[in-house]
Formats: sequence, structure tokens, C-alpha cells
Amino acid sequence: MMMPEVLELQREGDCLTLQLHLPPALLWFAGHFPEQPILPGVAQVNWVMLFAAQQFPEIGTFGGMEVLKFQKPLIPGEKVQLRIEWLKEKQRLVFGYRVGDHVASSGKILLCH
Repeated sequence: MMMPEVLELQREGDCLTLQLHLPPALLWFAGHFPEQPILPGVAQVNWVMLFAAQQFPEIGTFGGMEVLKFQKPLIPGEKVQLRIEWLKEKQRLVFGYRVGDHVASSGKILLCH
């Protein structure tokens, strides 16, 4: 399994908020790292692009990243909130993953057509 379990999805205009569960069986956890599995950053960025493309089909393709920060590891079994905002004029996706009151990661994805 490559995708998290979506517990809830809300869209308000150009903002998308998802409540996710990270099942321990996610392939992303295998071998990253054996003693304490964590969700790789590449998986987090990939999910932002996939969920955004589902809700905003006209966003274009991945063109790069800015201001990417990983502050708290995401671990198997956690429930996380993912918020994605599409800035049409700037052709950017601004995202943040949260666990409770703590920011786990955040960044901006540059888009191109």
C-alpha cells in the first residue's frame, strides 16, 4: 500500500484539508529506518501532488520546491492533518502536515505547465 487512509477530506475554494491515518503497512515505511520507521519526505511531497491533482486537475506538473521544512518525523499509526492551498496566481501549492498541535512538515511546491 502506497497511500494513507483518508479519514476526512474537506475542500473550501482553493484550500484542501485532509485527515489521514498512516497504516504501519505503508510500503514507504519499509527500510526507512528499520529501528524506527518514518515517512520519507519524498512520500509527503508526492501525496501533496496526488491529492492536489485530484481536487485541482488544472494545477500543472511538479516544477520544484521552496522553503521545505521537516520538523517532526511522521511515524506508523499516526493520524495527521494535511492542508494544501493552491495559489493560482503564483502557480504554487503551499502545504503543511500537522500531528495534533505540532507542525511536522511544510513547504511550497512550484508548478509548471
